[in-house]
Amino acid sequence: MEEAIFTYVPMLVMPFYGDQLKNARIVENKRIGKLVNHKPVLIKEELKTAISEIVNNPKYKENIKKLAQFIKDVPMTGLETSVWWTEYVIRNKGAKQLKNLAADLPLYQYYLLDVVGFLIFTAVLLITVLTLFIRKIVRYLKRSQVTSRYNDKEKKHQ
Repeated sequence: MEEAIFTYVPMLVMPFYGDQLKNARIVENKRIGKLVNHKPVLIKEELKTAISEIVNNPKYKENIKKLAQFIKDVPMTGLETSVWWTEYVIRNKGAKQLKNLAADLPLYQYYLLDVVGFLIFTAVLLITVLTLFIRKIVRYLKRSQVTSRYNDKEKKHQ
């Protein structure tokens, strides 16, 4: 797509897999090309119509020129940018300030395994405490029911 944009060539896009359909829709929405769905039997007329529309409609060429000018309007080219950053690293003796601090972390910290472990431990502890608490309450309620029945029986016998 980049080559077509930089050379002002409207596109006829036929997506097959992956992100190609998304890119084809972008091409069609920006009116810099036409989307043609591939089918087991591609209709010749459909393809002819799409090609003639792209070739004969000047809007496609105008839109792609505008987009190319927008993309090309940058302070430095890609090569100039890479040269500048290479010189920057040389000037700053390796540019240690640009090094990602995560490179020095142990893997368990990088993947937050210590945090995950703590959260799992806390969840298990909370569930255990709640289970024990609920069991105590159930036992207490059962005892109070047994005691109240026993007291009711004694009152009847008296």
